[in-house]
Amino acid sequence: MKKPRVLLLASCLLFAGMSSCQKDDADVTILSPVAGSYYGEEPCNSEPYTVDIYNQSDAKNGKVFISNLYGLGDVYEATVSGNTITLPPTPYSYVAGGKTYKGNITATGTLEGSVITIKYTLDGDDPEQCTFVGDREFRGPTVQGG
Repeated sequence: MKKPRVLLLASCLLFAGMSSCQKDDADVTILSPVAGSYYGEEPCNSEPYTVDIYNQSDAKNGKVFISNLYGLGDVYEATVSGNTITLPPTPYSYVAGGKTYKGNITATGTLEGSVITIKYTLDGDDPEQCTFVGDREFRGPTVQGG
């Protein structure tokens, strides 16, 4: 007699767990037109890489996060106006060949269709000017890559 109760309880817990996951998925909203993952390249890096741009929970504040610009892996706060993204002078730091490089990174970018072009400047220990051009990696529920 106790087995049916245990099975019923397990079934209820399983169903409750699945229904809460579905609710979480419905809460995800893309609020910024530039939000996405962009796979591309630039002349300043030898290998292509991905830049991720994602919105904050309140898109009305005009801010997004941009990560991995210049392949650094860092996350920076930027502003968005329409299809244009702007990164004000923001400190960066990275280690290469046992040496630490520091300075500020500044960037502006524009999204046209699924392609983003971001022009950026690094000042400080390793000055650089470069342009990243990337294609949005995810364009729908079944299409990946470019």
